[in-house]
Amino acid sequence: MAKRYTNFYGADGHFRNIRNSKLLSFVRDEEFANFSHDALARVLQNPEQHTEPSIDDFAMTLELSKRTWKRMQRNVELLKSKVEVEVSSHSGGELEHLYKRQRIFKFKNGGDIRFHFDPVYKESEEDSDTSQNEVRRSSRISTRLSQLGLRSFRIFLGWLKAQSSGEYDKAVRFNRKRGARGTTSGAYVTRLDFELKLYGVPVPFLLTRDPHHMSSTYSIWPEDVSHALTETVYHGDIAGSSHYAVYDPLLKLIGDRTITLKYAKRLGPISKIERRLLSSKDGKGGTLVSALIPNSNARLGDKGKGVQTNLGRLECFSPRLYQHLPDELAVKVARYKLDGVWEHLGTRERRQLDKALTLDSNKIAVDSDAIERCFFKVIDKLYWTIRDPSSVEL
Repeated sequence: MAKRYTNFYGADGHFRNIRNSKLLSFVRDEEFANFSHDALARVLQNPEQHTEPSIDDFAMTLELSKRTWKRMQRNVELLKSKVEVEVSSHSGGELEHLYKRQRIFKFKNGGDIRFHFDPVYKESEEDSDTSQNEVRRSSRISTRLSQLGLRSFRIFLGWLKAQSSGEYDKAVRFNRKRGARGTTSGAYVTRLDFELKLYGVPVPFLLTRDPHHMSSTYSIWPEDVSHALTETVYHGDIAGSSHYAVYDPLLKLIGDRTITLKYAKRLGPISKIERRLLSSKDGKGGTLVSALIPNSNARLGDKGKGVQTNLGRLECFSPRLYQHLPDELAVKVARYKLDGVWEHLGTRERRQLDKALTLDSNKIAVDSDAIERCFFKVIDKLYWTIRDPSSVEL
């Protein structure tokens, strides 16, 4: 299966053009479908035994003074004595409308941390929700934890804490219930991406649907897949709120030139489901660090329950679904996925797909509670890494 699927890859990090007959032969292969079905069922029904949950992109904002910024610059050698890291200074880059400057900490063992500071204050910020959510907190820390790792993150935060004369502790331990929007007190997580990696599952076999949105709020990338395959499905409003992303991570790595096409073909099929929590865009202005984990104080977060991934909210359908669809419909579903295919169907095809989706044999049960328990351990480690980085052992 791996060779046949990765032959669909292009060296540019996109799927090649694929003939209908070739695509149909692949998705209709019973051996491939059964293998992927079993792989999906193991992870979604018993995640604690069959997957290693992780966090991908992460960002938080907090209030630090100019004095702390200067100490960070002056005492960077203290950080270098603890971990091999290169530090460079730049303008605000893609966030230049929010921050004038950034420092990039690139770690030899992998990953980097971007520290944005010196915010841009405008006379009128009424036209920008983002400016109210983030600019009013003077500093922003962002990283890709799946590449950086919690150990390097802990070392960085421990060093930052030592430079801040109590400002860091005051921010991350802040726990009074107040609206985050426009508030400088506290440290707020503004982005938190939870990821489930599904080994042995090609993207055409990962058929998902968000019953809370159905086909009303979704997008696919690229938009035109009439001759290729969807690379990424987004469930939810990617520009304005938290959402899900379902994609092939190997294609992305090829496109970023992180790995070569030749190397990707040796790895076999991998798919990923991400729940991207963008709390700065959900009307909250961010999630307090102190509200990441369950707390007996009902004033925190969502009644003190801590952060929920809601990954189990997605419906997942078996790759065996293709066996119950006419040839042309099976090809359309493979190309456009479940949310995107409807606008390409006629009345008869809609009825046929609706019928196939109602069959219990075409559904894969998802243990939502087990998934939340699985990710709680990761969230708990992250929480203590942020709250007290000098004492956490990882």
